[in-house]
Order: sequence, then structure tokens, then C-alpha cells
Amino acid sequence: MYKDVISYQLSKNVSREQLLSIADKVVKNWMSNQPGFVKWEINSENDDKYIDIVSWVSKEDAQKAEADMMNAPDIKEWLACYEKDSISSKKITEIKIFS
Repeated sequence: MYKDVISYQLSKNVSREQLLSIADKVVKNWMSNQPGFVKWEINSENDDKYIDIVSWVSKEDAQKAEADMMNAPDIKEWLACYEKDSISSKKITEIKIFS
């Protein structure tokens, strides 16, 4: 499994509830239609810092979705959630799960 790990802070006038509402729309209207999409986890490190983990079947699926992201119906509202200078991203490949 391939994962995008994105950390960010919310824009000043965006609440956690707004973020979750917009994320729900993005998943319903765009992300769930992307080939290879598995899940999107939104995690809170503290009150204003978040870490998302978006899981894909393959690196190729993630890259295709990233290339198409600007065509998402709710893209302006989605991008407005994030403080632009706070965004960082890592791409990781799952090797093994121990449970």
C-alpha cells in the first residue's frame, strides 16, 4: 500500500468542523471515484496541527489522483482550509503490518 502523509495547520478562519465537512464532500464528490483510493485519515496532533494519511493501492494511483486534484469539484473550498506555508508531505510505501 502507498500512503501520502500530509501535515498542515488550518487557515485562521477555518474550524475543525469546517475541515471535516469539506473533507466529507471531497471524499464523496471526488476522492472515492479515484482508482486505487483506499481511505483518508485526518488526525490531530494538537488543536491547530493536523496530520492526514491518504492510502492508495499503488503509487501510480496516488500520482494519477494528484495530477487530477485540481479538477476536484470542491477544490477551492478544500485548499482554503490549509495555511499554505504550513503544508508538508511525505510519500511512503507500506512494507509490512504487524498486529
